[in-house]
Order: sequence, then C-alpha cells, then structure tokens
Amino acid sequence: MTATKYKKTSSFWITICGVFFAAVSTMSLAAEPAHSPLSADSLYHLSVPLTDAQDTHFDLRDLVGHPVLITMFYGDCITACPIVLENLQQTITALKPTSGKLSVLLVSLDPRHDTPASLAKLAVSHHLDPSIFRLAVSNDDSHTRAMAAALSIKYRVLSGGEISHNTNICLVDDTGKMIASSTQLGALPDQEFLKKIRLALK
Repeated sequence: MTATKYKKTSSFWITICGVFFAAVSTMSLAAEPAHSPLSADSLYHLSVPLTDAQDTHFDLRDLVGHPVLITMFYGDCITACPIVLENLQQTITALKPTSGKLSVLLVSLDPRHDTPASLAKLAVSHHLDPSIFRLAVSNDDSHTRAMAAALSIKYRVLSGGEISHNTNICLVDDTGKMIASSTQLGALPDQEFLKKIRLALK
C-alpha cells in the first residue's frame, strides 16, 4: 500500500470511529434520567442506608424525581403510629395522585426489632398500596437518629421497649427540599397540608 492510500484509509477509519463514539456518548447521556440538582438544604444530602419491606437496599437520594411524604414510626406502636398510617392512607385517598407522581416513605424508629419481613407483614395488615407506600428500616441507631433529627422527630426508647415520640409528616419536593410538614395527629387529613401537597403535584 502506498503512503498516500495508507493516509486516506487511516483518516477514513478515524472518522468512522469518531462518529461511532460520539453516537454512543449521546445515547448514554440520553439514557441517564434528568434530575434537578439538589439544593443546599436537600434532605437527600443525608446518607442513610435503608432496606425496605421487599428487602431492597436504597438511599434517600434514590427518591429524587417526584414529591415524597416522609415520616417515621415503629412496628410495635399501638398508639400514635396506627393513627399516622390511617392519616396517610386518607391523605392519599383525598389526593388521588396519578401513578408515579407521589410516594410515601415510612422509616422505622426501631432498627433493633423492625425487619424487612416484619414491615412487609405490617404493610399487608394495614392494606398499604405497595405502588405508593414504602416501609423501610435503617441499618443502625445512629442512622435512625440522623434521619429523625432531619425530620424534627424526637424519640426516646423507654424501659419496657416502647418508644415515646412526636409525629411529623414531611413533604419534600422532587429534589428532596422540605416544603411543608404536618404535626397534626388524627386519622383525618390535615386540610392545610393537603393544599400544599396539591400545589407540589401541579
């Protein structure tokens, strides 16, 4: 092969390779979900390893993309937590969100006793819609306390194993920024809170 033909052939394959890799790069970028950047005060900056009732491991940042109602509870609670669960169910019933527009995350205050299996049984017993409700537990007390502090939930484990805690249901936007909350404890939805959730869903 002459030097001239070799240069032309090399240039041809360099051009083809360049076009190929440019196309692959474009396809890769298109395949990645487009999310808004996290704000400085986003809850999702908090690293809390979680495991849900389906035994799936995830982190708060995995919730980016749509509004989420987040609160904390524990499985053996027979006072406030059942009321919170009913409140959230009634809230979802009132909102009637379209699929994928809103989800509910409930994180356990009791990582020593709540397990993915026990949370799964709890979800079934309370008839929680798995497409909306996600029950989860962190891997230790330190992550649980970090989560509770971020949500302004104070709790204390009593000598008999019960957990004394306040209630707070928080609404975060698609980037994890907290935009509203409700401390109202009752089976019926907080009407002012409902208004704020509806605004976030628009």
